[in-house]
Amino acid sequence: MENKEFIEKYLEETKEIAKNIDKIEIEKFLIFLFEAWKENKKIFTIGNGGSAGTASHFAADLAKTVFQGSSDKSINSERRGFRAICLNENPSLNTAWINDSGWDSVYEGQLNSWLEEGDIILLISVHGGSGWSGNLVKAIELAKKRKARVLSLAGFDGGIMKKSSDSCIVVPMDSTPHVEGFHSVLQHLIVFRLKQLIEEYYSGGIK
Repeated sequence: MENKEFIEKYLEETKEIAKNIDKIEIEKFLIFLFEAWKENKKIFTIGNGGSAGTASHFAADLAKTVFQGSSDKSINSERRGFRAICLNENPSLNTAWINDSGWDSVYEGQLNSWLEEGDIILLISVHGGSGWSGNLVKAIELAKKRKARVLSLAGFDGGIMKKSSDSCIVVPMDSTPHVEGFHSVLQHLIVFRLKQLIEEYYSGGIK
């Protein structure tokens, strides 16, 4: 296959994802997050591997970008972002849980200290937590016990997360690079729509 052919094929497949993805589920996802922001609930983002990077970026944008633009140098103390925390970012805490209790407990252990009713865990996984992501499964189980919401971004058939989440956006393609890439597209779509909604809220357009 020539480079040009590969490029055209890859971009055409990306176009098909954008065409076929469930827009109603994206809207549902947005509604849950916006309601959580209005109620000042905590958001815990979680991912493994490449999805850990997306989880980190998502938490950063939820905490800052939704209310404080990059051109705004002075912090607007009358506005706020999400109370968003990425659970895969603290190496000392993560390795302590892994060393003492095993890989499957790394996120459950952290959530046990922080997760409360009405909070959200936001999971990101190419295969939807199936197979080798026991740590995501245990996080979901704890969230259900605490009456927290479960939101997720997945790919392939959606896996366990599609069955267990309050809202799961599934990238409709069996391709790891396409799924991971489109998760970043979804993250930015969601963040910048939330930014608009929050601006409307502060201007009195939304209650």
